[in-house]
Amino acid sequence: MALGALHDVTGRCACGQVSYCCAVESQAVLCACDLCRRNSGSAFQAWVDGRRASLILTGETSQWASSDHATRHFCTSCGSALFLFERDEPDVVEIAAGTLDEPHAVSSSRLSSRYRDWPEWTKTVVAGR
Repeated sequence: MALGALHDVTGRCACGQVSYCCAVESQAVLCACDLCRRNSGSAFQAWVDGRRASLILTGETSQWASSDHATRHFCTSCGSALFLFERDEPDVVEIAAGTLDEPHAVSSSRLSSRYRDWPEWTKTVVAGR
């Protein structure tokens, strides 16, 4: 996947034990697949795509293989979901948008390509009905 225009952001987990900076796109992807809902504890997970080689991480994360194609990283102290690495996109890191220090660094969002699989109630929330 080719990334669009990038800008630098910083972020951290809820307890502050893990922080990062990374070059990211300005658009978030909203995903409400089963794993993203369960991992975030919310209606959907917002991800911001970044250049993996630019990710500078301070602190310790743990990881788990959430599927046969992705690994999720989280803070070992507070459990905040931080990153997702897709096997088929080795140059990309997906950053949990809720961990950004400046939430307005993301200017827009788009729905994941699996929108048709979302539970009906999440489609209502996103559509503003």
